[in-house]
Amino acid sequence: MLVRRVLLIIDFIASRNQPVGVGDTCRQLNLPQATVYRLFTMLENEGVLQRLGTSKKYQISDRFLRTIINGASSDQVVAGFRDQMISLANEAMATTFLGRLKGRQVETVHAVTPTDNTIAHIHPGLNVRPVHACSASRAILAYLPDDEVDEMLGSDSIPFTDKTLTGRDEILEELRATRQRGYALCDEEMEVGITSIAVPAILGRAGVLCSVGIVAATAHVHKMGIQAAVNGLMTHVENAIAGFGSHMVAKPAAIEGI
Repeated sequence: MLVRRVLLIIDFIASRNQPVGVGDTCRQLNLPQATVYRLFTMLENEGVLQRLGTSKKYQISDRFLRTIINGASSDQVVAGFRDQMISLANEAMATTFLGRLKGRQVETVHAVTPTDNTIAHIHPGLNVRPVHACSASRAILAYLPDDEVDEMLGSDSIPFTDKTLTGRDEILEELRATRQRGYALCDEEMEVGITSIAVPAILGRAGVLCSVGIVAATAHVHKMGIQAAVNGLMTHVENAIAGFGSHMVAKPAAIEGI
């Protein structure tokens, strides 16, 4: 009975487009006020709900939103982006990829090549990506707190080409630039002749847990134009995020300095 009521309350609050109070929850779920108040207090103490300022209104906490998304399977996450990635791949004539934060690593969990196979396309591989050089990683790290970034970078940054950034200060500077411009660029840093661009998927108050990007021959990317590629990425990512629910679309507050 307790678990069922807790799940009812969480589901009710998550389905609303604005914070809710005890009274509204009681009326909508037909539950006693004392019970709802007690469960609200318990869920707030456990970090599942958070109060909106000093008001008596509650919403799902940022931490719990991240937990829910982190707990989703890769198939569930991919399902939210697949259609837009297919559309983007065919528009850009380049492979699209989905990066996902898993613990202290970023992994490419899905990639889509264009349906026109008369020209060769690059597949990035579905695996853990170098956090210091890969655009899928940078587009996520740029929005993480300092302590998480420090832990993920570690002490060794392997050079893949003579363009790879390996110094800690220059990597952090690139992350700052990534956040400022809104996209990550890996221009022949992983392999000569290959360029990738990725943008963060800002899942509302849950923050940045995924990134979407394109990868192609450097000549093709620059012929397309970096900004044109970024505009296409952002449009398709925004369309995909809209499907995650309107209560998760608002952008997160800025995170101070890296």
